[in-house]
Amino acid sequence: MSLFDSVRAILFDFDGTLIEPSIDFDEMRQRVLDIAARYGLDTGPLAGMHVLELVTKAAAELSEHDGKSEAFVADTDQAVIDIEVEAASRVLPYDGVPAMLDALHAHGYRVGIVTRNCRPAVDRVLERFPLRHEILLSRDDVARVKPDPHHLRVALDHLGVPAHKSLMCGDHPMDVDVGKAIGARTVGVLRPGVEPTYFCDNAPDVILDHVTHLLQILA
Repeated sequence: MSLFDSVRAILFDFDGTLIEPSIDFDEMRQRVLDIAARYGLDTGPLAGMHVLELVTKAAAELSEHDGKSEAFVADTDQAVIDIEVEAASRVLPYDGVPAMLDALHAHGYRVGIVTRNCRPAVDRVLERFPLRHEILLSRDDVARVKPDPHHLRVALDHLGVPAHKSLMCGDHPMDVDVGKAIGARTVGVLRPGVEPTYFCDNAPDVILDHVTHLLQILA
């Protein structure tokens, strides 16, 4: 009996999992930090954070002191979206991904995509390269984005599949951790040049060199 025999729904991360990674997160973080500095914040404690969490923390600090949090959030949101949308105009899906998604549909799996990317950027990619799915939730579509389990639970509620019959597949340790948090099976996907030790602290059920190898473990 396979570890994945009970799986009925598969949730995929987007950037770096289904499509090539194209967002320069270092540039994005630096732009946000530059904006934070203009608002008078000490950027040192913020420098090592994920960008979305960085914005939230900085906005909370501004709200406590001078009430400029709304303007700060508007400025940083625009900076982040500009980078995401520009990247979406040149990104490609990984080889074999559209065919894999079609095959999963043909075999009766429910497919969802859960991404921290913004909706305009994701839509721009899908206009160029339609990728079969039944639910797609960007950060604009949920109250709390992954690594909060809420993001995945909303997707599974739409698909009508309980968490213990689902699988979360992504290229970041965050994807593995949030999948485990809801009781899903987990698959870690290695981006080109990334070693399997990348997931050593997260212990996904399976580590794959390419997302399309998922078909083999589900066969």
